Amino acid sequence: MTYTPRGGAPDVGVPADLAARMSVGEQHEWLTSYLRRHPVSRRTALRGGAGVVAAMGLASAPWTLTACAQATQAPVAVVGRHLAYGADPQRQMAFAGELTAAPPPGPLVVDLGRDSSFGTTLPVEVRRLVSQVPQADGAIRGSEQFFVHARADGLAPGERYRYRFRLPDGTTTAEADFTTAPGPGSTAPWSFTAFADQGVDTVPPGGRDEFANTYEADDTRRTMTPSTSLVDRVAAQRPAFHLLAGDICYADPSGHGLPERSDGGSGFDSFDPTVWTTYFGLIERSAASTPWMFATGNHDMEALYDDNHAPGGASHGYGGHAARLDLPRNGPSACPSVYTFRHGNVGVISLDANDLSTEIPTNAGYSGGSQTTWLRETLTALRADPGVDFVVTFFHHCAFATSESHASDAGVRAAVAPVFDEFAVDLVLQGHNHQYERTNPIRRGRSGAQAPDGATVRPETDGTTYVCVGSGGRPRYRWQPGESDRYRGNTGPDSGVSVASYVALGEDAKQPEQIDWSQARYLDYAYVTVDVAPPPFPGATTSLTVRATTDTGQEIDRVVLERRSRT
Repeated sequence: MTYTPRGGAPDVGVPADLAARMSVGEQHEWLTSYLRRHPVSRRTALRGGAGVVAAMGLASAPWTLTACAQATQAPVAVVGRHLAYGADPQRQMAFAGELTAAPPPGPLVVDLGRDSSFGTTLPVEVRRLVSQVPQADGAIRGSEQFFVHARADGLAPGERYRYRFRLPDGTTTAEADFTTAPGPGSTAPWSFTAFADQGVDTVPPGGRDEFANTYEADDTRRTMTPSTSLVDRVAAQRPAFHLLAGDICYADPSGHGLPERSDGGSGFDSFDPTVWTTYFGLIERSAASTPWMFATGNHDMEALYDDNHAPGGASHGYGGHAARLDLPRNGPSACPSVYTFRHGNVGVISLDANDLSTEIPTNAGYSGGSQTTWLRETLTALRADPGVDFVVTFFHHCAFATSESHASDAGVRAAVAPVFDEFAVDLVLQGHNHQYERTNPIRRGRSGAQAPDGATVRPETDGTTYVCVGSGGRPRYRWQPGESDRYRGNTGPDSGVSVASYVALGEDAKQPEQIDWSQARYLDYAYVTVDVAPPPFPGATTSLTVRATTDTGQEIDRVVLERRSRT
């Protein structure tokens, strides 16, 4: 059986022919054994250290380690700041960043307050992450990174706060601000944004051109740097929070198992953890003030870290995320990227589709069913909460989408669609397919109503709207043969709602299906904004307006989801 299909999970240095027959845990065991036979001491490795923002250079010796910085280099700084909500966004916020070198002696803290006088000091935890990646030429390429984390609790709902990181020598980061979620009964409108499959546009300073996005020759409806442009738009918009539905930075750019190239040219394919540094630097202009909430995709399963024991625990290739990220810890204990939070009258659920996928079975079934059990319990609680009108879920592999590359995943659809039908989930945000696509509201696998651009949907009776927003920056996919775009201003004769697609039953097993729900399609770069209009009084109408905007700023699709509030 193929556990890790080609392109299905990051290449972390296991030979491609072996990796294709291994689970994430088996890959980790192979790596551990290899590194035992090729030991690298920290002291000798650090002799070749370079700056943290440099990509890992080639080694003439059988190993090299990129250190965060030398003691004689510039003073230590905090870079790549990013926020995340705790389980209670009204009162909790997590602060994270990365040190440019090993932590200096003395306390690192976060200063926090209502204004620049601060008044509260939060302790900072430093999490060290060492990455050693075997290369095809026998070298070991590595890095040592230090991530800093702090948590605030007891904040006031709907309030603005300012913060900064402060190092032992008194140097600080620039000040940034954030706003907690509103308290019960707030009638002020607010918005959140979403996309997936982002990556980075730039080549890391070491010169790995495979990490920069490449595009089709006829790909002319975009900015020069889509990933960066979308972050700029989100930053300018300043949403309440941003959802990223998996495949975050692509530390492994293609997952094709290609060999190391000593000249650094085309054909390079090897896991580079310092791309995470580049990524956090890219999103900082937004994420330092807006919580970025992540789900995990197939390119986020990093076998290098399978036994990492960072706080909260991790397995199945998520140990690196435990060092880099802070996410709410209210999901199943075995699933670090499964969680829920409530913002205003919207309940949000993050799922891990790697646990459910039949197309890419690398991590399928790892939760032993605990995730789907938790999902039902969480939906039951949200629907019983009179203050929650809408339920939004986000995850990576699509339950409903069309494309030539992935389309719909049979395992994901079977696991979640009946439950979403039962609880009348309002909106589902997905990734994996590099495109924008919005369905009609779906119930029992079919369109419950027609919802063209500008339509109003009533999820309680019409069904669940599924949006694939894997259009966050990585090179676009293609539609099925004979199918084409369908979006505002572009509805040609061959761009109907009923199109040919398939359900992925396995890596190469596809079950064709003729579907009737593909309402809007755009094969370039876009993100979703969801504008929330809380009810002005109990029993009044409340709405989510879902808008798709391209990286060039053009709105191409819109639909309104309406409910009658219960409070």
